[in-house]
Amino acid sequence: MKKITLTTLLMALVGFLMISCERDITEPTISSNPAGPELANLSLNVPFNVNNADSLVRFSWSAADFGFKASVTYMVQLSPKSDFSENVANLITTQQLSGSATVDAINTLILSWNYSIGENVTVYYRVAATVSPYVETVYSEIKSAAFVPYDAVINYPMIYVPGSYQGWSPGAENGRLFSYGFNSIYQGIIRLKDGDNPTVEFKVTLSPNWNGPNYGGTLTKSGVDYTGVLDPDGGNYVVDAGTYKFNVNVDALTISLTKTDDWGIIGSAVPPYDWSQDVDMFYNGQRKVWEITADFNAGEFKFRANDDWALNYGDTGGDGTLDAGGDNIPLPEAGNYTIRFDPEKLTYTIKKN
Repeated sequence: MKKITLTTLLMALVGFLMISCERDITEPTISSNPAGPELANLSLNVPFNVNNADSLVRFSWSAADFGFKASVTYMVQLSPKSDFSENVANLITTQQLSGSATVDAINTLILSWNYSIGENVTVYYRVAATVSPYVETVYSEIKSAAFVPYDAVINYPMIYVPGSYQGWSPGAENGRLFSYGFNSIYQGIIRLKDGDNPTVEFKVTLSPNWNGPNYGGTLTKSGVDYTGVLDPDGGNYVVDAGTYKFNVNVDALTISLTKTDDWGIIGSAVPPYDWSQDVDMFYNGQRKVWEITADFNAGEFKFRANDDWALNYGDTGGDGTLDAGGDNIPLPEAGNYTIRFDPEKLTYTIKKN
């Protein structure tokens, strides 16, 4: 009888403790109206220009409130659109209530949106707060700031392509490839033309001289393109004259050349000033644009590929955006100019020197 009573009491006690534990557990409840962070105005204490490229633009905000204690991730988002309908960039991701980015990072972002150097641009920014993929993100109010993007050149690592087309000169400006990812892959566009010779010879060097490793070998042709390996004991590479996109991997010791368009400029403003022939542009791999610096007359011009009208660009409407077969681009005043052209973004700039 005593055993039964004791067992009964123990079971009752366990049941009571379980009920008590259940009552003590409080499950988190997500607020039906979570509060987004309150965003302060960004802080930049120096001019937005290339001289202050490493200076910091600072952002700060208050904590978001989801109705329960949680680890919140915040993202500072930028966009050129006030409604964040496109080109939304996550500039900073943090679990703190502040963050910073360099002037150069914001400048690079603005230029990636195809805004022109020297153009006043309104940039909109906000803070997004999230606790889980299953919980709706909340946002701060949207604020804005005006920036004028500046001309900036990134110092990418380089290797070199000396050859018969440029006097076998390692380090020459017209024979450079760049590691845009700061890794073992080097890329660029090079015009391989040696007068009227049907073929061109070249090698690849890791230094702007002949003192370091240099590579050659035999290339396999497929259509108008080539592939091969980097052989430290190889002879000169030989290809048909033309303009090629290079892709060189110095770790894998591979090389490929892909035939691409060769761009020039033509018009009444361009020597010989009568629309009779193109003047070749130079591919600036560091800027990733085609460019030319020369004396021009007042007149008009267009960009043309491969000395032919099959592919040409002008600017219909004068909005700074290029159009296939578009209107002639006016140059109202004679002088020495640097003209740059990006066939990927379909933008161009004209700068009087």
